[in-house]
Amino acid sequence: MNQVIDRGSPAPASQLLTQKTDASVNNQRFLGFTIGDSLSALIPLADLQATIKISLAEILPVPQMNESLLGIINYGDKATWVLDLAHLMGGSCYLNTPEVSTGMGMLFQVQNETVALLIDRVGTIETYDSHQSLPIGEAMFTDRIRLFLAGYFIDTEQKARVVIDLRQVVNSLSAVSGVAV
Repeated sequence: MNQVIDRGSPAPASQLLTQKTDASVNNQRFLGFTIGDSLSALIPLADLQATIKISLAEILPVPQMNESLLGIINYGDKATWVLDLAHLMGGSCYLNTPEVSTGMGMLFQVQNETVALLIDRVGTIETYDSHQSLPIGEAMFTDRIRLFLAGYFIDTEQKARVVIDLRQVVNSLSAVSGVAV
């Protein structure tokens, strides 16, 4: 008996399940957000502890620190450093925007310390295939911005979504401020 194979018909369910499982192994989830007015960024969701609303009035400034390190807040009965991510990457300081009284903090753990990256607002959770990450080209951004980027993805609208390298953020925090995190 001859068997006709129709290339237009769907694959058997077992084959589809295998393909889906293989693809999901490479998938990584990210929290999307915008830095400044135009830089679309991502942070690996696995690295985040929480996102919280931060009143700028609640930030206790710490004297003689780098301007990017805004100060500390009380989160979970612990002192939590608040870092202005846009300023660290060469943008304008968050506190110099008079009409802004709150921001969003993306909290992550560094050794035994919690650090909040202060941004305007968080976006959506997005999933990308880790094998499709592209390297940052030298002409794409300034040296200062490139220092904090691990790569980028192209989203469904064909726009670049850069991935923030949290290790580099922490390293720069330690280097510019002398803060042991």
